[in-house]
Amino acid sequence: MKSYNKKLRIVETDVLILGAGLTGLSTAYHLGGREYCVLEKENRPGGLCGSVAHNGFLYDYTGHLLHLRNEYAKELIFSFLKNNLTYRTRNTLIHSFGRYTRYPFQANLFGLPKQIIEECIKGLVESKLKYFNCDRKKMDMSFRDWCVMTFGQGISKYFMIPYNEKLWRVSSSNMTTGWTGGYVPQPLLKEVLEGAYTDNKRLYGYNAKFYYPGRGGIQALIDNISENIKNLETSIKIKTINLKQKIVVTNKGIYRYKKLVSTLPLPVFLGIVSDLPGKIKKISSGLKHNSVLDINIGVSGRDVSSGAHWIYFPEKKYSFYRVGFYNNFSRHLCPSGSSSMYVEVSYRNGKINIRQSVKDALSGLYKANILKKNDIIGSVCPLNIKYAYVIYDANRNYIVEKISSYLVKNSVLTTGRFGGWKYSTMEDAVLDGRTAAQWTE
Repeated sequence: MKSYNKKLRIVETDVLILGAGLTGLSTAYHLGGREYCVLEKENRPGGLCGSVAHNGFLYDYTGHLLHLRNEYAKELIFSFLKNNLTYRTRNTLIHSFGRYTRYPFQANLFGLPKQIIEECIKGLVESKLKYFNCDRKKMDMSFRDWCVMTFGQGISKYFMIPYNEKLWRVSSSNMTTGWTGGYVPQPLLKEVLEGAYTDNKRLYGYNAKFYYPGRGGIQALIDNISENIKNLETSIKIKTINLKQKIVVTNKGIYRYKKLVSTLPLPVFLGIVSDLPGKIKKISSGLKHNSVLDINIGVSGRDVSSGAHWIYFPEKKYSFYRVGFYNNFSRHLCPSGSSSMYVEVSYRNGKINIRQSVKDALSGLYKANILKKNDIIGSVCPLNIKYAYVIYDANRNYIVEKISSYLVKNSVLTTGRFGGWKYSTMEDAVLDGRTAAQWTE
């Protein structure tokens, strides 16, 4: 990296990386000894993969758990965190009909009211008979139709549709199945029956087991990766990007690059490109996402989790869709004898009343009997996540493909969860960084 320190600072580098979240840091790490520079708008690296201290409690931006299935990613993360890793078997519940049942709903109907169990099984059997010869992978359908075809009317009605509409804040009829991948467990009929009439402890899903830092929250991973990164500049505000001239103008000078890797949310990146063609700008308005208010709460003197790692809330009477318990990820995230949680409230179009949302969340926690009247709240720390989940509608694939194709032709790769505009995990972020580094060669 060459820097010219005159009246106007001009920096030249082979690869310029925008954003020092997990994907950006992974990209830099995998570039090895090559010339690069990483720009981060905050005063520290990490992005949403970071931790915040408040009144003796340490919070992440909701649950950031390491689900490691790829051997390369697993070895790499182990090399960073070494002995600072805990290994957990998931204990996850669903709260509905005034009771707790095991996750996933479709494989754990046991404990629900008898009529609900019968309705769910009847719907599943009818669906299996009706769609016996259908190829679900080839059929173009909405997420709602896919749920009914895969799980039947009952399971769709009581969990799959209400929970996901509460999370995504969009009608399930307007969503595609592009995000489901390996994220939605699809148990066999015999397994559904087993879980309807017995307390089934079988584990399903990609997140059945997970790793998490023993100390330091998920920030520990970022801190360890950052030690291996050179030319990382923080508190950088990007003003404009010119693709033809291959320059990025910031509050601290001009950066010239040969290849640009952006992990910024795709609409944010496109919004600061000065020479973006009108047709690309026009279709980019179709990119949709939701936001999440992460309400972190610390409770002094008592464990409020009942041993759960997180709990799903599909019913409308609760403002939140999920509650997770940090103290069951690591006991070092809160003072001794205390517990802490994150309460996730989804919203759209940038509109939410934080104070009222905290009030509603606390009310719901009391209603669900997670909090009790005599509990001492030692910390309340709301964190607003503007870009949380990418919405997969009928236009998403076309828009992303057109934008990505144009940018790659102009020496730009947008990658990661929000740069690539997709549903993905932290493991995916690490692998996206490796792929991005290979792309720059």
